[in-house]
Amino acid sequence: MSTTLQRDGSVTTWLSLGVNLVLAVAKFTVGILASSQALVADGIHSLVDIASDITAIIGLRFAHLPKDDDHPYGHHRFSTLATMLISSLVLLFCLGLAWQSVSALADGTTTATPGIAAAWVAGVALLVKEGFYRYARRQAERLGSRLLMANAMDHRADAIASLLALVAVIIANLSPEWSVLDKVVGLVLAGWLGAEGIKLFKGSCEDLLDTAPAAHVLRDLSEHILAAPGAFGFHAFRARRLGDRFEIDFHLQVAESATVAEGHAIAGRIKADILKSHPEVVSVLVHVEPNAPEHRKQDGHHGFNA
Repeated sequence: MSTTLQRDGSVTTWLSLGVNLVLAVAKFTVGILASSQALVADGIHSLVDIASDITAIIGLRFAHLPKDDDHPYGHHRFSTLATMLISSLVLLFCLGLAWQSVSALADGTTTATPGIAAAWVAGVALLVKEGFYRYARRQAERLGSRLLMANAMDHRADAIASLLALVAVIIANLSPEWSVLDKVVGLVLAGWLGAEGIKLFKGSCEDLLDTAPAAHVLRDLSEHILAAPGAFGFHAFRARRLGDRFEIDFHLQVAESATVAEGHAIAGRIKADILKSHPEVVSVLVHVEPNAPEHRKQDGHHGFNA
């Protein structure tokens, strides 16, 4: 699964990088020539996308390096750092765009009507970026990658930016007195993208702080335990994110009469079943205990397997 994530994820981000390079050049060139501040702002966002793609490529590359003496748990959290950097770039872009838009509105100078060529570029960019968002999101969901999902959300943000630029240019051409809308779009875009950036940054911080996954994720990961023959119960089930992957551990209760070898075999079967059913899990640690009353905890789950 890790090899698949690295290979398919890298293909997705390299394609994204190529698309963003072409769109950034087109947006900047036409935006300047057609006097469209909204399209220029959209072009700046494409530069952020390019930086995000490069960060994602590096993150995927380093996250799948093998374990070493300095990183005995692997390098999976490189993808979390990459996601945090992408969200930081988005937030910096939003602050700059908001400042530029407010300054332009406060300036009060006459706004030139943007050329209709800007609408064509914004329209093409909208279709391309929305299509790529859908493709990248499917890849992220299939591979279970937060890093790729963050990159996909960046495409959706760019699509919305292009939509706003398109609307602003069309309205300005139909009603020249509304040319100021071209500047207002930049402020609206900054607010919307800022909210998305904060959400991504918050998720990265939670991962680095070992915040527990959602309850439904824990249920999904632990449902295999009591189904295994010889498993009487378990407690202290924990999971934490390592980048796009999970590491889990729990205490397993087996029959008091079971030998060490038998208890180890039961734990091994459960571990193998979890790893087979959940490719997103990279490590399972099981502590085996006898099924005695003192080992039954309040947070425990018990069955009746023999």
